[in-house]
Amino acid sequence: LFAFGGAGPLHATALARELGLPKVLVPARPGITNALGCVVADLRHDFVNTINQPVALLDEALLHEVLERHRSEGEELIAKEAVKPDMIGVTHSADMQFVGQTHIINVPLPLSTVTRATLQLLFEKAYFARFKVELPEIRANLVNLNTSVTGVRPAIDLSRLIDPAGRAATLEEARRETRPVWYHGTWHDTPVYAREKLPLDAVIEGPAILEQMDATTVLEPGDTARADADGNIIIDIGEA
Repeated sequence: LFAFGGAGPLHATALARELGLPKVLVPARPGITNALGCVVADLRHDFVNTINQPVALLDEALLHEVLERHRSEGEELIAKEAVKPDMIGVTHSADMQFVGQTHIINVPLPLSTVTRATLQLLFEKAYFARFKVELPEIRANLVNLNTSVTGVRPAIDLSRLIDPAGRAATLEEARRETRPVWYHGTWHDTPVYAREKLPLDAVIEGPAILEQMDATTVLEPGDTARADADGNIIIDIGEA
């Protein structure tokens, strides 16, 4: 179970126990996981143009112009972003069907300068791969042309989210206090730890509470946790 959000780690072990899940992973910064995702996600712009014509009647020059326009507009949008990507990738595809059909198949296109013959061949191959049926006597129809322009961001070292220099030498040094906490109908003296000070690979036996700036993680009696090199907390759920 992946526990994120400010309150996710607070309830994760109880939920995992109820669902019969053996492990919980709490990321380094659970309270800002969504925001972190926005920061590290690649920049992507998708374009779609409806054509809706039989392949045999297509104007190849128009196809090339549409796909080239998609690429150009996507690269211009990415160039305006504050974050500069390491590289820009462009992928094209076509939504196709046989004339008279309702459902479509997405067909990847190797080039923006695709020809009618190539479109027909790629569609027939994709259709056969999906349905194991060949229908050479029925005309193919191009419904949409699609392009995705992706600016690939530099990789981020997630282990830097928790400063290794801040880790304590022992688990006891990371303990803030001990306080009574109510679990399953009875009080338990529960150690409270500063999460950012947890020693690498230290084993924490539940019950325990791990506090940090953006979230609180609860280990119930019987649970066992450890902090890995990437700053995650891996919790093994004990028996209820």
